[in-house]
Amino acid sequence: MESRLIAFALSMLAMVATEVPTWAAEPDAASRDVTSLMQPVERASADDCAIIVAVGRNRMNWGTAPPDYAYYREFDRDGGGTYLEDCSWKQLGVAEPLTKVQQPEKGFSITRPRYTGASATVELQIFISEQIVDGKRTPPFISVETCSLEKQGDRWQFRECKLRLIT
Repeated sequence: MESRLIAFALSMLAMVATEVPTWAAEPDAASRDVTSLMQPVERASADDCAIIVAVGRNRMNWGTAPPDYAYYREFDRDGGGTYLEDCSWKQLGVAEPLTKVQQPEKGFSITRPRYTGASATVELQIFISEQIVDGKRTPPFISVETCSLEKQGDRWQFRECKLRLIT
Protein backbone atom coordinates (compact mmCIF):
# COMPACT_ATOMS: atom_id res chain seq x y z
CA MET A 1 0.00 0.00 0.00
CA GLU A 2 2.83 2.41 0.89
CA SER A 3 4.50 1.98 -2.53
CA ARG A 4 1.11 2.48 -4.26
CA LEU A 5 0.59 5.63 -2.22
CA ILE A 6 4.02 6.99 -3.14
CA ALA A 7 3.46 6.15 -6.81
CA PHE A 8 0.09 7.92 -6.76
CA ALA A 9 1.54 10.98 -5.03
CA LEU A 10 4.39 11.14 -7.56
CA SER A 11 1.95 10.86 -10.46
CA MET A 12 -0.08 13.72 -8.95
CA LEU A 13 3.06 15.84 -8.72
CA ALA A 14 4.00 15.03 -12.29
CA MET A 15 0.55 16.14 -13.35
CA VAL A 16 0.92 19.45 -11.56
CA ALA A 17 4.41 19.97 -12.98
CA THR A 18 3.34 19.33 -16.58
CA GLU A 19 0.40 20.43 -18.61
CA VAL A 20 -0.43 16.87 -19.73
CA PRO A 21 -3.48 15.35 -17.99
CA THR A 22 -2.46 11.81 -17.06
CA TRP A 23 -5.48 10.58 -15.18
CA ALA A 24 -8.54 12.45 -16.24
CA ALA A 25 -11.49 10.39 -17.35
CA GLU A 26 -12.19 12.28 -20.53
CA PRO A 27 -9.55 11.81 -23.25
CA ASP A 28 -8.97 14.58 -25.76
CA ALA A 29 -10.95 14.44 -28.99
CA ALA A 30 -8.03 13.04 -30.98
CA SER A 31 -7.65 9.97 -28.74
CA ARG A 32 -11.32 9.07 -28.21
CA ASP A 33 -12.33 5.60 -29.22
CA VAL A 34 -15.38 3.43 -28.63
CA THR A 35 -13.85 1.79 -25.55
CA SER A 36 -13.09 5.07 -23.78
CA LEU A 37 -16.59 6.37 -24.46
CA MET A 38 -18.12 3.36 -22.73
CA GLN A 39 -16.10 3.60 -19.51
CA PRO A 40 -18.39 4.12 -16.50
CA VAL A 41 -18.29 7.27 -14.42
CA GLU A 42 -19.22 6.85 -10.78
CA ARG A 43 -20.11 10.05 -8.98
CA ALA A 44 -19.44 10.85 -5.33
CA SER A 45 -22.33 10.10 -2.97
CA ALA A 46 -23.81 12.67 -0.58
CA ASP A 47 -21.77 11.08 2.25
CA ASP A 48 -18.61 11.19 0.12
CA CYS A 49 -19.18 14.90 -0.56
CA ALA A 50 -19.85 15.70 3.11
CA ILE A 51 -16.59 13.95 4.07
CA ILE A 52 -14.61 15.77 1.37
CA VAL A 53 -15.93 19.12 2.60
CA ALA A 54 -15.24 18.26 6.27
CA VAL A 55 -11.61 17.41 5.48
CA GLY A 56 -11.28 20.43 3.16
CA ARG A 57 -12.59 22.80 5.84
CA ASN A 58 -10.31 21.41 8.53
CA ARG A 59 -7.09 20.87 6.58
CA MET A 60 -7.25 23.27 3.62
CA ASN A 61 -9.23 26.19 5.13
CA TRP A 62 -11.90 25.64 2.49
CA GLY A 63 -14.86 27.87 3.20
CA THR A 64 -16.54 30.78 1.45
CA ALA A 65 -13.26 31.19 -0.44
CA PRO A 66 -11.50 28.21 -2.01
CA PRO A 67 -8.02 27.09 -0.95
CA ASP A 68 -5.21 28.51 -3.09
CA TYR A 69 -4.68 25.04 -4.54
CA ALA A 70 -6.20 23.35 -7.58
CA TYR A 71 -8.59 20.57 -6.60
CA TYR A 72 -8.16 17.29 -8.44
CA ARG A 73 -11.52 15.53 -8.36
CA GLU A 74 -11.19 12.64 -10.83
CA PHE A 75 -9.71 9.23 -10.04
CA ASP A 76 -9.30 6.07 -12.08
CA ARG A 77 -11.46 3.25 -10.72
CA ASP A 78 -10.18 -0.28 -10.29
CA GLY A 79 -11.48 -2.22 -13.27
CA GLY A 80 -11.85 0.88 -15.46
CA GLY A 81 -13.86 4.02 -15.52
CA THR A 82 -13.70 7.06 -13.29
CA TYR A 83 -14.73 8.12 -9.82
CA LEU A 84 -15.74 11.79 -10.00
CA GLU A 85 -16.13 14.13 -7.03
CA ASP A 86 -18.58 16.59 -8.58
CA CYS A 87 -20.29 17.74 -5.41
CA SER A 88 -22.72 20.63 -5.01
CA TRP A 89 -20.12 22.81 -3.31
CA LYS A 90 -22.35 25.81 -2.66
CA GLN A 91 -25.08 23.64 -1.12
CA LEU A 92 -22.39 22.19 1.15
CA GLY A 93 -21.38 25.70 2.24
CA VAL A 94 -18.04 26.04 0.45
CA ALA A 95 -16.80 27.89 -2.61
CA GLU A 96 -16.26 26.21 -5.96
CA PRO A 97 -12.67 24.85 -5.87
CA LEU A 98 -9.92 26.14 -8.13
CA THR A 99 -8.94 24.18 -11.24
CA LYS A 100 -5.49 23.39 -12.62
CA VAL A 101 -5.94 26.25 -15.11
CA GLN A 102 -6.53 28.68 -12.23
CA GLN A 103 -3.68 27.33 -10.06
CA PRO A 104 -1.12 25.34 -12.08
CA GLU A 105 1.61 25.16 -9.38
CA LYS A 106 -0.22 23.79 -6.33
CA GLY A 107 -2.86 21.13 -5.97
CA PHE A 108 -4.65 18.82 -3.60
CA SER A 109 -6.93 15.83 -3.73
CA ILE A 110 -9.05 13.92 -1.27
CA THR A 111 -9.48 10.28 -2.16
CA ARG A 112 -12.68 8.33 -2.21
CA PRO A 113 -13.76 7.57 1.38
CA ARG A 114 -13.37 4.08 2.81
CA TYR A 115 -16.25 3.30 5.16
CA THR A 116 -16.29 1.07 8.23
CA GLY A 117 -19.67 1.35 9.91
CA ALA A 118 -20.06 4.93 11.16
CA SER A 119 -16.38 5.73 10.49
CA ALA A 120 -14.57 6.73 7.32
CA THR A 121 -11.01 7.46 6.22
CA VAL A 122 -9.61 9.37 3.25
CA GLU A 123 -6.16 10.34 2.01
CA LEU A 124 -5.44 14.05 1.70
CA GLN A 125 -2.69 14.66 -0.84
CA ILE A 126 -1.06 18.05 -1.22
CA PHE A 127 1.51 18.77 -3.90
CA ILE A 128 3.52 21.78 -5.03
CA SER A 129 5.61 21.72 -8.20
CA GLU A 130 9.22 22.80 -8.11
CA GLN A 131 9.71 26.53 -8.15
CA ILE A 132 12.50 29.06 -8.39
CA VAL A 133 12.88 31.03 -5.18
CA ASP A 134 15.66 33.61 -4.82
CA GLY A 135 17.28 32.25 -7.97
CA LYS A 136 17.37 28.66 -6.67
CA ARG A 137 15.18 25.78 -7.75
CA THR A 138 13.17 24.25 -4.92
CA PRO A 139 12.33 20.54 -5.02
CA PRO A 140 8.73 19.44 -5.49
CA PHE A 141 6.69 19.00 -2.32
CA ILE A 142 4.30 16.16 -1.60
CA SER A 143 2.47 15.32 1.61
CA VAL A 144 -0.04 12.57 2.23
CA GLU A 145 -2.20 12.38 5.33
CA THR A 146 -4.73 9.77 6.38
CA CYS A 147 -7.79 11.52 7.78
CA SER A 148 -10.50 9.93 9.89
CA LEU A 149 -14.11 10.99 10.42
CA GLU A 150 -17.13 9.69 12.33
CA LYS A 151 -20.78 10.01 11.52
CA GLN A 152 -22.82 11.49 14.36
CA GLY A 153 -26.51 11.53 13.51
CA ASP A 154 -26.66 12.70 9.91
CA ARG A 155 -23.37 14.67 9.96
CA TRP A 156 -19.77 13.64 9.43
CA GLN A 157 -17.40 14.92 12.12
CA PHE A 158 -13.72 15.42 11.33
CA ARG A 159 -11.50 13.62 13.87
CA GLU A 160 -7.86 13.86 12.81
CA CYS A 161 -5.30 13.51 10.08
CA LYS A 162 -2.05 11.61 10.49
CA LEU A 163 0.94 12.34 8.29
CA ARG A 164 1.95 9.34 6.19
CA LEU A 165 4.40 10.81 3.69
CA ILE A 166 6.22 14.08 3.19
CA THR A 167 9.03 15.11 0.87
